[in-house]
Amino acid sequence: MVRIKDIAERAGVSTTTVSNVIHQKEGKVSPAVAEKIRKLIEEMGYIPSLSAQMLARDSSHIIGVVMGYSPQDALRSRNGLLAAGLIGYLEEAIHSEGYYMMLLTRRSIEEILQESRAWNFDGLIAFNLTQQEIESLHASYEKPLVLIDSYMERSIPDVCQVSSDEMGGGYQIGRYLLAQGHRHILFIVADNQESDRLRWLGFRQAMEEADVVDADAMRLSVSGDRAERLAQYEEKLPLLRQQTALCFSSDFHAVEAMNWLRAAGLEMPEELSVTGFDDMVYAKTAWPPLTTVHQSLDEKAQAAVRALADMISGVEPESNDVKTAVCVVERDSVRKI
Repeated sequence: MVRIKDIAERAGVSTTTVSNVIHQKEGKVSPAVAEKIRKLIEEMGYIPSLSAQMLARDSSHIIGVVMGYSPQDALRSRNGLLAAGLIGYLEEAIHSEGYYMMLLTRRSIEEILQESRAWNFDGLIAFNLTQQEIESLHASYEKPLVLIDSYMERSIPDVCQVSSDEMGGGYQIGRYLLAQGHRHILFIVADNQESDRLRWLGFRQAMEEADVVDADAMRLSVSGDRAERLAQYEEKLPLLRQQTALCFSSDFHAVEAMNWLRAAGLEMPEELSVTGFDDMVYAKTAWPPLTTVHQSLDEKAQAAVRALADMISGVEPESNDVKTAVCVVERDSVRKI
């Protein structure tokens, strides 16, 4: 591997002079020496370090995207398709703004900071980090930072947050089920993520506005472990049979439960209506096709990249708390009663 030092020795100049030619800072280098160095670079097959080039420029045109869980964890959870879809849309949006994307999966904040400095990122977009991780990152990172689906308990100055209208989605699906005549409904949460809590709060608001008695009793929390979760469905089967509708906080768990309920002898939607949340691909391919709440990953990605591009340009975003719209998508898993 050819080093700058090797070229400097062959040219009879300092390594600083060679570095200046490589990075096109030739103000103090004579044209003859600069030409000699360029020829040696070509002859010796020198390949410059990309990270060094990034550091030498004011702008690298690279945006770092931090995914706050490992690929293995994503694949084992309901977040796999969400993460994959979001990353794809982020890459498209980042490219359309004239930047390149570098993906960083779950690692320590120290490693994230090292990577961002080594590649001279122009800014960071992060999702699925904890409040503590976000605060630690913000304390040491000096460039623009945008968060997706962070659900911060307290806001951080100069940080833009982008998320779906989770509470609004829960409210909409609650109102929809009420409009279909359902009153005996369970809202089922399996992961207890912050998004689930907000979806439940919106659903509960819809129930309370309709004067449904004891809305809090309509929430059922089950395990995040699949085997334990299915055992709970077995235990709770008498309770499930008493309902006319089950409202799940994610499509993943809704489709899983529909398969289990069918094996238990229940027909959907004839005996039991089911809804989900997110509108992932399996919502469309499930049987029956799943009524759900649609969130646009494309819109979320574009909003995050647009905010970051503005911040990089020194323009203050229109809002530091962006909520993207959601809507109910009606399919065949709910019947009117």
